Amino acid sequence: MQRGPSDPCPVCANLFGNLVLDHRECIPTLQNVTLKTREEALHFPTGKLKIFWCAQCSFVWNEDFDPDKISYNDGYNNDVTYSGYYVAHLENMADRIVNSVPQNQSIHYVEIGCGEADFLRLVVERAKGRCVSATGFDPSFSSTEKLPDGAVVHRSFFGADQLPLVPEATNVICSRHTIEHVQDVQSFVRALAAPVTTYSRTLFVETPDANWILRHTAFQDFFYEHCSIYTPDAIELILNTHGLSAKTAPVYGTQYMWTEARLATNEKPAKRNISPELAHCYIEKSAELLRGWERFVQKNAQQGPVAIWGAASKGVTFALLLSQLQNATAKIACAIDLNEAKQGCYLPVSGVPVVSPKKAQDMGVQCVIIMNPNYHDEIVRMADEMGWTPKIATLNERN
Repeated sequence: MQRGPSDPCPVCANLFGNLVLDHRECIPTLQNVTLKTREEALHFPTGKLKIFWCAQCSFVWNEDFDPDKISYNDGYNNDVTYSGYYVAHLENMADRIVNSVPQNQSIHYVEIGCGEADFLRLVVERAKGRCVSATGFDPSFSSTEKLPDGAVVHRSFFGADQLPLVPEATNVICSRHTIEHVQDVQSFVRALAAPVTTYSRTLFVETPDANWILRHTAFQDFFYEHCSIYTPDAIELILNTHGLSAKTAPVYGTQYMWTEARLATNEKPAKRNISPELAHCYIEKSAELLRGWERFVQKNAQQGPVAIWGAASKGVTFALLLSQLQNATAKIACAIDLNEAKQGCYLPVSGVPVVSPKKAQDMGVQCVIIMNPNYHDEIVRMADEMGWTPKIATLNERN
């Protein structure tokens, strides 16, 4: 996959030298869905991927994305709080927000794309009385659980019409894992930047790092929902375009990046030196790496069932890509997940059943492939506590 014609880069409008990283047909339009029957899973709606990398700013996007194919409903479930590792990550991010405000000041928090307000609640909790107001925005909010005192969630997208709903005292604005789902990047970042009207307000954005995907040849991290994937260079550039200066740090085992942005000064941004090395490396290695995993599954299936651990986006994509290989014979017996809402369901399109760790043990699973390296230690510890000794492999290195 080399250079190909594309629309202009959504971040910087560059047309020249952009690379096609990946091209796929028949992929599920949603990953984290609870599908009760295999028939429903096999016939789940699909879309296409044509993943481009921008040679000028390193932004990564799916040119074949169609937002009309996305519909988040009651069957969508991406709860990962069953993992102690992930809960610790959430607490760490909430603490960063709380600690960004001087101890002698109250916190007035706004979250854009707050989902069911779980993280908003966590920020209030970790602030230990300092969070006086918390305002969320999300059209899919449906929780009936009582919100903390001083908190409100508006069931709407966030745009110019919602600006009057941002409290005047606001000093922290946050958006976590929303920006990668938005195709119209300029409009969304304009909306994110709009409330940052004074130097006393800080914007925090958390999103996957495309450089981590490319560096680790993590083909399983390209899927339909994530139509806009940033690198530190790309997100800092687009925030600067909308009047903010930003700095980015790696978090969550370097898979995600945490960007802190404030009103820009008159200082000119540093010139960016974008290298295509990671993009070329991904292009050269991804197909063979997938074939290597196919051989691994085939070999180990001779000793007994092979399972993947993780029925979220990575697992959905990995299982599907294995099944779609030409002359594919490698079979994943099941996907293990701690999320009880997913257990007893099936992965979209591939139809792989989702089970609990105990069920996988009872099935005689002899080999487990961990989808996310961040969870390796807690998975090994859990298997040991169960007296279960399957062969364990991990899809990617941790760092």
